[in-house]
Amino acid sequence: MKDVATILSSYDYKKRYLPYLDFAILSNTNSLQVYKIEEYLTGIVKPVSPYRTAFSLIIFVTHGEFEQLINFQNYRISAGECLHVKQGVWTATQNLSEDIKGFIVLYESDIFTQYLLMHDKKEEVKYMPYYALDYYDSQALTASMLLLYGELGLTANRPSIYVPIFYSILSRLNYYTDHYTFNSRDLEIAFKFKELVIESHIREKSVGYYAHQLCISENYLNRCIKKVIGRSAKQFINEVTLEYAKLLLHNSNLDIAEIAYELHFPSPSYFSKFFKKEMGVSPHEFRRGVWSFTSINNG
Repeated sequence: MKDVATILSSYDYKKRYLPYLDFAILSNTNSLQVYKIEEYLTGIVKPVSPYRTAFSLIIFVTHGEFEQLINFQNYRISAGECLHVKQGVWTATQNLSEDIKGFIVLYESDIFTQYLLMHDKKEEVKYMPYYALDYYDSQALTASMLLLYGELGLTANRPSIYVPIFYSILSRLNYYTDHYTFNSRDLEIAFKFKELVIESHIREKSVGYYAHQLCISENYLNRCIKKVIGRSAKQFINEVTLEYAKLLLHNSNLDIAEIAYELHFPSPSYFSKFFKKEMGVSPHEFRRGVWSFTSINNG
């Protein structure tokens, strides 16, 4: 079994899931890479088990549909929509339509640091996994992606030109993060709750903890979550914990007791009871059987 702690480099990712790529692309280990989706991903090896990467991804669709798992949530995007996958999160390409077109950018943290140092800036990249761009920004982002694609395809290495183009792409996404507004208080709470659970579910599994972090009562949190995603706050916490447990059972050589303690359960028997209640089979039975990953509905 694979070590669950392994985080894939761009080379490891391409070698594992995109073995048909030519040597020039496969061996490209630059801190910033951009490819056309229709040329880069159409032959991706499936099924793709969730993985973590040492780089971040920007996926921008100009035609067709693309489906990606990001931290146990499924996102399906089409023309004019964009996904931003942070370094180190669990992710996996789920599906892409035959007519898919767009761009995928792979970047490492040092490429952004390079620009900040070059221009003596202290701004940080803000993050949301999903962006729905308006017509103008969609067209502008397409133009920026084409410029970046062309510049990185040149033999000459000109970071003073391509890094600012890349930064303009991040700045455009940052604008949407800064100006994102929720249609209701319930949606805002649900969004923040899900982000907190993804970040903290290993150590914190009580609804009270998340209610306290959001400065609201448990009852109010449950009402909001039930209204937005159709399940209670505790059910969502359990689902995230369960999906991570399944990943550990499938992708690691940790034994059941080690997984229980990794997930901060009080004992292996408590973890086994939790797992069997949620899955209908024990962790041992699940590990011996056919692995099935069911992503959490994005609500």
